[in-house]
Amino acid sequence: MTNTNVAATKPTSTIEDESSSLLRAWCMNKNLQYNFAMNIFMIIINIEAILYMINHEIHVTDNYSLFLTLSAIIIYLPCGLGSCILWVSAITDVSLCGDAYLFGRISHNMGFIFFLELLYCISPYLALLVGLHLGLPCWLWYITSMIGPSLWEGMQDLRNWWKFVNKPQSVGTVQRGYSTKKVY
Repeated sequence: MTNTNVAATKPTSTIEDESSSLLRAWCMNKNLQYNFAMNIFMIIINIEAILYMINHEIHVTDNYSLFLTLSAIIIYLPCGLGSCILWVSAITDVSLCGDAYLFGRISHNMGFIFFLELLYCISPYLALLVGLHLGLPCWLWYITSMIGPSLWEGMQDLRNWWKFVNKPQSVGTVQRGYSTKKVY
């Protein structure tokens, strides 16, 4: 009787573990994925607000228009581009991930503030509604996400210090004649 199991008739081969490349580790970084998604989201909602203002012929005063343009050009765009450049540079130098993360968060906040400014031009009540219902919870989350990593490192240092302080001390013994005396 012949063996009908096809897998049993084929020679077995060993599976070699592939070392994960830097690019694969870079693509699997959750902060990068978050940064990419938020940048796309911020660009879409800001462009949508601008198109809404153009289509409905909502005019902005010259002073406020200058303020919107300068805030976008001076803060929002450089932080967004800096974040993208740092993430691309982080493929080879992993130490740049922290800076890219920081620039991305600043860019996301400025993008949301820019969006709220555009909403204020459309309707002050809409801007207030969106700011209170979306902005406040997002800012609370932002504060914890920015402070959290440094707070975590501080808590780890404090825990390690307490482990060191509470570590039992070694006790040596000195023998003198027939008795032993413990030295502390």
